[in-house]
Order: sequence, then structure tokens, then C-alpha cells
Amino acid sequence: MTPVIRVDAGWILEIQSHTTPLNTPIADWGALDAMAKRHVFEQPYGQSYYEEPAARAATFLHSAVLLRPFADYNAVIGWACVSQYMIASGEPITPPKPDDAYRIAGAIRVQEADLRDVARTIASWR
Repeated sequence: MTPVIRVDAGWILEIQSHTTPLNTPIADWGALDAMAKRHVFEQPYGQSYYEEPAARAATFLHSAVLLRPFADYNAVIGWACVSQYMIASGEPITPPKPDDAYRIAGAIRVQEADLRDVARTIASWR
């Protein structure tokens, strides 16, 4: 099993500061906290619920799009988190087409893609 890389809200805010205009406010601090903590959710006895890096990375995009912690650019920030998390996990990804990341974000937004769909898609881009 791949070691779990743990990040926090500060990591997300750092990514946000590099990917969006500086005046993009946080709309919901609770949603930001949930976005940060979801990737390390554990089952009883400390076993990771999301075992694969692609599944943990998927939580960032899925949470950002559905919970909308930022006033704007949620999909962009979520996608940037996915990309950086996968790089940190030693599994960089490249979507086959330039707009594939936006397409999966749109599918999340209209609830045509759940977390498993997003994780499978991310894993296929390794």
C-alpha cells in the first residue's frame, strides 16, 4: 500500500494562492476544513478508507466542486490540488485532452460522476 501523504487546509490555501487571483475569498471555512480532512478519513483501527493516491486526490476535486469552499474558482483549485497531490505521491498525471479536467469537474457538478468515477478517471491518467 502506498503511504498516505497528509495535507491540511494551509496546503490547499497555498495552492489556491498560486492558481487564482489574490482576492478570491473563502466562502465557507467549514467546507475548506472538510475538503482538507476528507482525504485522510480512516476506518476503525486507523486503516485508511481511501487507500490509493488517486482516490485520496479525487476527494479534493469532488469536495471543492460540491462544497464550494471558495467564492469562485473551486474547480480550478480542486484540480490543482489533485495534480499536486498526485505529484507528491510519485504518480504525476496528464489528462489525455486539455479539457478533460474541466469535463470531469462538470460531471461532478451535475452529479453524473461520484467520487469513485473521479478516482478511476484520475488513475487512468497516470
